[in-house]
Amino acid sequence: MKKILTVLSAVIFGTAVASAQVLSSQQMKNTAWIGFGAPIDGSATFYGFTDTFQARFDRGNFTIEGMLNWSFLANYDNEGDVDNFVFGTSNGNPLSLKYGTRGSSSYHAGDNTLSKDAYAVATATGTILNNQANVSNTIQDSYYVNFIWHPKKNFDIGVGTKLNWQVGPAPRYGNWLWESDAHVRQGGFSTSYDDRSGSAFQTSSEATGSYKFNVDKPGSADVVGFIPYANKYAKRALGVRYNYNSKDLKFQVGAAIPNGFNTDDPAINLGIQVAPVKWLSIAATLEGAFEEKANFYSGATIGAENFVLDLYIAADSLFSDADDDEAYGAGAAINFIIPNTKINLRPEIGLNFFENSHYDFAWYTGAALSFAINNKTGFNLWGSWAQGSKDDRWADYKVSKNWNGGHVLNLRPELTYDFSKNTTFAVYADFEQRTAFDGENRKCWSSGVFMTYIF
Repeated sequence: MKKILTVLSAVIFGTAVASAQVLSSQQMKNTAWIGFGAPIDGSATFYGFTDTFQARFDRGNFTIEGMLNWSFLANYDNEGDVDNFVFGTSNGNPLSLKYGTRGSSSYHAGDNTLSKDAYAVATATGTILNNQANVSNTIQDSYYVNFIWHPKKNFDIGVGTKLNWQVGPAPRYGNWLWESDAHVRQGGFSTSYDDRSGSAFQTSSEATGSYKFNVDKPGSADVVGFIPYANKYAKRALGVRYNYNSKDLKFQVGAAIPNGFNTDDPAINLGIQVAPVKWLSIAATLEGAFEEKANFYSGATIGAENFVLDLYIAADSLFSDADDDEAYGAGAAINFIIPNTKINLRPEIGLNFFENSHYDFAWYTGAALSFAINNKTGFNLWGSWAQGSKDDRWADYKVSKNWNGGHVLNLRPELTYDFSKNTTFAVYADFEQRTAFDGENRKCWSSGVFMTYIF
């Protein structure tokens, strides 16, 4: 029972290993996944098998940790039928297998299907319209490697591909794809944010992808409005931090040079968190200090034990001279245990606004529910609804007068079973419905089984 309650509490409070992706203590862990589903109405399709191995070793003043997954996943041809199975690492998912574009020069099922008349709207509003399902809300690595040196007590120097040093609360999103709670907490809003990146520059032989400074606009993807809360100040980076933790005071301050650092146009991330008393913690970060398009985050956690309130605000492209490229977000969540029960509940809500006066606000709401059925079995349920942003200029054209911001509905129940002290099984079902800004509707359901073994 103690293990089940610990796991359920971690899921609700967002501190589970799956959420952080890196292991919180020395151990070796293996997670196997097998799944199936249907990206559209029709017969179920076997998606494949993925095995993930994670390890962390603490030796003297050093920590070495890593993760690698190997997958045997279904591949879809241009007609949307199963063509073959591909062995290798993957960050695909059921929606991407059907609707996504893959490869550097070829486009597969799910390309933009807007009418030609719609491109007149795109020209007038300065938007590249795309009603394709935005299947990569956060792009995450299929591996990570971190090296951390602890030269003094409470002092860390780390370099790695997934440090995940963070301060303050934020909506959970982009958990590693095959973890048992891997679904978008914030309703699946689009964003060009890439959780792997430090910048858009190419380093070594690796193109790091889209940088976090880009702000999406209505029409640039099927549903737009997500603000990437910047509370992780060290991800793929070289980082330094001081982390003091005692019964009476918790304090963390850190800085990181992100991957792709350029001395001609430097970007440095900063983070700070202080908890002067048990019931209050305050945090702030700045991504891209010295950059005009820096991202700012601040958050607070109030309460303890059976009732905790999380609050956060964020801003993207904060210091830019442009008139319409900033975006803002605010949100809140309440974590509590229902009196006289062992039921954990976390409702949350978030609002996103744009500097451009033509764009209306976007919002999401959702809730997570967890409880222990018995001393070996637990139940988790997550549901969310997200409404995207609309460009009011669409109403000026016949072809787009009925367009809105689009919406995303997500529902995911899950059962967990502790087979032994080392082995846990999880069975889930996931349903997602996305209606694009132009009314195009897409549905996807999937189900699968996870087996996690801790050595």
